[in-house]
Amino acid sequence: MKQILFSLVFLLVVLSACNNKEMETNYYLSLSGESDHWKLNSYEIVITPEGSKAGNGTLTMKNEDEHMADFFSFDTYAVVDGEKNRFHGRSISGQTDIAEQIIGTIEGEEEALTELSEVNEIYVVVNWNDDDADGDKEEVLVLYNKDKNGKTFLN
Repeated sequence: MKQILFSLVFLLVVLSACNNKEMETNYYLSLSGESDHWKLNSYEIVITPEGSKAGNGTLTMKNEDEHMADFFSFDTYAVVDGEKNRFHGRSISGQTDIAEQIIGTIEGEEEALTELSEVNEIYVVVNWNDDDADGDKEEVLVLYNKDKNGKTFLN
C-alpha cells in the first residue's frame, strides 16, 4: 500500500512539473491589400517568440498585363507605439516589366513583430517610375490596421 501511495505522489510531482511550462504564442497571418494601381495577395507573416518570417505574396498592377518601368521598389512597415519599422523590402532598377512581382521572404528577429497585439498597423509602400507620367509614383497598401478604439481580433 505504501508503495502505491509513494508511486502516486511521485507521479503527481512529475505531472505538476510538466504543467509549469511557459506558454508560447505563435501567430500566422495571411494579409491582402490594395491601392489605386496595386493589389497584394497572400502576404504571409509568421511571428514566434524566436523571431518572424514574412513574404510569399504576389504584388500585381491592376488592369495591366505588362508595364515597363526603370525603377520599382516596395517596403513593408509595422507601426508599434507610433514608431514605424521597416522589416521587408526589395527594389529593381533597369527597364523591367513590373506588372507582377513575386515577393520573396525575409526572416529575422525583428522586435517590431514579436507580439501582434502591440502592432498598430502593417502596410506596404510601392514606388515605381512610370514612363507614362512625369516622375516617380508612390502608393500605400494597408494590410492590417487596429480598430480605431485600439482593439484587434485578438482582444
